[in-house]
Amino acid sequence: MPRLWVANAEEALPEDDIFYSKYFATKTMRIFPRFLLCLKPGDCLVVPTTIQEDFAEYISALLKLGPVKNITLRLDKLSKPYSMVDSILADHDALAAIKAKVRGGGWTIEPFIETPRIVRLARETGVPTDMTHPELVWNGMISVLNDKASFKKLAATLNIPTVPGCEADSMPALEKAIKLMAIAYPDIMLRKVKYAGGAGNAHGTAEDLLKLIPDWYNGGKILIEPFLDIASVAGSLAYLGADVAKFIGIDKQVIKDGGWSGFDFPYPAGPGPGKIKDYTVKLADAVQSSGARGYLNVDWAFKAGSPDSPLALECNFRSNGFGYITEFAEKYFGRNWDDMHICCRESVKTSAADTAGLIKKFAGLRVKGKPLLMTGPGASEGAVITAPPFAKSFSAAVFSKDRDFTAQALALIEEAA
Repeated sequence: MPRLWVANAEEALPEDDIFYSKYFATKTMRIFPRFLLCLKPGDCLVVPTTIQEDFAEYISALLKLGPVKNITLRLDKLSKPYSMVDSILADHDALAAIKAKVRGGGWTIEPFIETPRIVRLARETGVPTDMTHPELVWNGMISVLNDKASFKKLAATLNIPTVPGCEADSMPALEKAIKLMAIAYPDIMLRKVKYAGGAGNAHGTAEDLLKLIPDWYNGGKILIEPFLDIASVAGSLAYLGADVAKFIGIDKQVIKDGGWSGFDFPYPAGPGPGKIKDYTVKLADAVQSSGARGYLNVDWAFKAGSPDSPLALECNFRSNGFGYITEFAEKYFGRNWDDMHICCRESVKTSAADTAGLIKKFAGLRVKGKPLLMTGPGASEGAVITAPPFAKSFSAAVFSKDRDFTAQALALIEEAA
């Protein structure tokens, strides 16, 4: 059953926030190429920007996706403020192209995040999502799961530990909460409840934050929490299907400049990760029984000195970095992919201008006698370019059942790029 991938990543950001346009332009627009790794033969990806043709050809060769012209559909007219679905529905040519693509029937829509706009697109095109029931999406179920404050309340009902703190939904309430938090904690974290990727976070002393918030806050709910001395951050992943919730695994996240910058899989074994698995299964079963379908990705923090006591931070009920990399791994390596060690890195510095330039840099490089870069089907281990060069950086992932191979390959990539 072919899927029409609608990469509505902007809907993970609240469009009424003052920084929406900034983050859409700098963060959201650069991630679209990575969705090619999610495709299966016959699928098509809708994008609002041109994806480098040499990158599309590279991924198509790895996954045997067929001619590049058939695997993407680009929008030429973008709504303001930008919305992928609004852009499609307002562009007669784009809508006609989609309807022509799906005319044979059997298609489903696969969105980055399920929203009421996606429900509307499904109705307008006649292509179902085959995920969460549309009425549940329309009534806000997915939005609630992705809301940091609502998720903390859900975790509390299941006796899953979270970071202590309080909420504020106005400037006076926010100022008061910061001052109260400062009595016990010298460093404070503010988190906008509907922002993704760390983009809605700010931290500092009470004095610093009270100076910041007049230009930073423009409505909505804020979490006020102590800024933790975090030793590591883990991410757990489960997939919620029609009949069962399947636990997938736990990664160790790489944080750079306050945001997610990749991960290492699997997280080292121990009592702490064991508790994360138990908590994730409990969450996944509860959410699956409520009717939600798709990837459940939860972030967890380990405070310094507390390696056995994970704290739930937030839920990402949408397409996510852990999910798209493991989905690629299963398609490429088969069901035993989870025996592998995976290193995924975003924003790796490079002097190459395009994917062809990167491939040239990596050509001939070997790790333990094996080619560094995977360039076609059938490799047993190696590196994959997961996003092409953009603003002098690119993304990559390394896959191997040998932890040393993965570490050496990652170091070689960073050195050669």
